[in-house]
Amino acid sequence: MLKTVIIADDLTGANDTGAILAQDGFTVGTILKTEDMDKFSDFDVLCISTNSRGISKEEAYEIVKKSVLLFEEKKNLLFSKRIDSTLRGNVGSEIDSIIETLGDDTIAVVVASFPGSGRTCIGDYLLVNNVPLERTEVAKDPTSPVTNSRVTEIVKKQSKYSVGYVALEEVLKGSDVIKESILNLAKENRILVVDARTNEDIMEIAKGCIASKLKFVAIDPGTFTAAVAKELFAKSLQTKNKKKILCGIGSASNLTRKQIKILREKYNPLIVKTDAVKFLDDKTREEEINRVVDEIVRNENQYEILSVVTTIDDNDVIDFEELNKTHGYSKSEGAGYVTNSVADIVYRVRQKLGSKIGGIYTSGGDISAAFCEKIKSVGFDVRDEVVPLAIYSKVIGGEFDKTPMITKGGLVGDEMTLVTCIDYLRERI
Repeated sequence: MLKTVIIADDLTGANDTGAILAQDGFTVGTILKTEDMDKFSDFDVLCISTNSRGISKEEAYEIVKKSVLLFEEKKNLLFSKRIDSTLRGNVGSEIDSIIETLGDDTIAVVVASFPGSGRTCIGDYLLVNNVPLERTEVAKDPTSPVTNSRVTEIVKKQSKYSVGYVALEEVLKGSDVIKESILNLAKENRILVVDARTNEDIMEIAKGCIASKLKFVAIDPGTFTAAVAKELFAKSLQTKNKKKILCGIGSASNLTRKQIKILREKYNPLIVKTDAVKFLDDKTREEEINRVVDEIVRNENQYEILSVVTTIDDNDVIDFEELNKTHGYSKSEGAGYVTNSVADIVYRVRQKLGSKIGGIYTSGGDISAAFCEKIKSVGFDVRDEVVPLAIYSKVIGGEFDKTPMITKGGLVGDEMTLVTCIDYLRERI
């Protein structure tokens, strides 16, 4: 799921900032032609180069605006305007463009420091390897010379908005002080320039900006954007990158419901309950299977444990004697439909998510056998007994050969057994 959009004024800058985020575990794509955006739907971060450093400020404004408007759903995205590490190009007009396009409630936070490349900002002066910017070769750049070392002055000269400034003295006091400084300055300034000397300073700035709850765009050569993205999305990224456990729980016992409750309290898993009665009707079975599969696949990024269950409370238990009157099924026939449907859901989710699934847990009835039949497995490589009648194995043969799996009966164990099995499986994958 897309989390961050980086708009850079050249391709090298786009890739460079993207590479910093990739080191933190984000999947990063750089788009060369915007008409190909549909091919980048699985990336966490998208980088776009506007190639606007050497064009007029009016043209730069329009091309940045068009880049922002490519994204219809902007609410939960972090936008970054990647600027040159020596502040060449149309810095001010591009900042104006991105904050105006994102809305009147958006401010820009400019952190020009890039410590890893020797760029630091102290007293509003941008230093390149401890040399003021105006004393470096960039002052003689043939297309975009920079002859001022003060970041606020460079931005003010190019932007229509007032510019606030947070000095290193405030930054060194930590994120809480930074937050208050930003909140106060944002009352009268739409652009804020912030000093930073180290990566640790930049991380404190990121924390302060996020804590302020203000809607902001990261304006920087890359490190600040990476710090904000890491602070905002680290938890979901860790969950996404972990191998997941897929659970198919078809038992309707009271013990199973207690086990699910304890699992929910410890791990906050994704739990999708089926409308099991629909599995008994040819007209609704496929529709219900697809609904459950789609819900799990759509939300999997946020969870480490994915579960399909048939019951959560007493009211969910099917009265098979009543269904015998309405559907004509015996209890065993009805249970068979439910078992096969749950196994089918587990199979389809595993098929769609592929290697994201590190292990499978099945409980109740003949779900394990039905699942293995669907994947054309020839058997189990039995490795261990987690608790009596809860067996850890690896699948032999078939579509998901060598997949770790725990199989357990619905009435096996005590209230903690499901958590015990999940803990065990997590260690193995």
